[in-house]
Amino acid sequence: MSRFAPICILAAVGLLGAACGERAEPVGAFAQTYPVSVHGAGDRPTVLKARPKRIVVLDPGAAETLLTIGAGERLVGVPAGLATGAAKKAKEVVRATGQINVGAVISLKPDLIVATPGVDELDLARAARESGAALYVQPDTSILNVEQGTIDIGFLVGEAPRARRLVGRIERKAEEVDRRLAAVAPVTVFVDTGFFITVPQRSLLGDLVRRAKGKSVAGPTPGPGPFPLADLARLNPAFYLATSDAGVTLANLRDSPVTHRLKAVRKRRVEIVPANLVTRPGPRVAEGLEAVARALHPDAFR
Repeated sequence: MSRFAPICILAAVGLLGAACGERAEPVGAFAQTYPVSVHGAGDRPTVLKARPKRIVVLDPGAAETLLTIGAGERLVGVPAGLATGAAKKAKEVVRATGQINVGAVISLKPDLIVATPGVDELDLARAARESGAALYVQPDTSILNVEQGTIDIGFLVGEAPRARRLVGRIERKAEEVDRRLAAVAPVTVFVDTGFFITVPQRSLLGDLVRRAKGKSVAGPTPGPGPFPLADLARLNPAFYLATSDAGVTLANLRDSPVTHRLKAVRKRRVEIVPANLVTRPGPRVAEGLEAVARALHPDAFR
């Protein structure tokens, strides 16, 4: 039985107008049926035979999603800083550096582990194998991925209606940003996550920049290391966008013999966006889009 089986049930009682098996998702209350199968970014589908009672989540964005849709009391393991609210009794199993305490994950005996593709594959495989938990890897390279992952997580944990309502809020906020940007032209930008390391287009922040009508001068697939400063000077972006954890300021860019001549620096178009909004694939992703859009097109929000 796939995640669409509950949709068929709802359609039968008139709660959905869509035909059984279509993409429309439930928004009202219903008794979730198991088993449930979804296929995220992992190699295999995630199958649960019953509603999970013990959940370990290894990504901050996914943890925020689970808290938002009402599964917080079932979280037994979370990343650093997320043992809060309904999950206040959860054990921190991911350090602030991103390092996973695999032994702690196994000892918690989870029914379900939720992660993202950025989690170390060897650690993830060992944690799932030795704990016997089902593993769900949430796609995380775009707003659409976040929406799809939220729906998947909702079905897995038995909170599909709340998940769909959350996706509806994300969609409405993102569409409002799109409306404000409808008449503006794209601008060139360099995205700095620290030490001149930028992001590919196929990443959450890359997707937010593209949707906010920014054109990265680094191209769609820059390398993983620092972007060449000679190329940055030649490409001369109109805006310089840095994440809040990058350690970038207008002052230090103006002091640099390489960056002080950049158009963005000379015109004081250096903008800092909150890292936890623009890099976490969670319920605040549309707020991240708005933050990037406001940085690149401030006049559209006045």
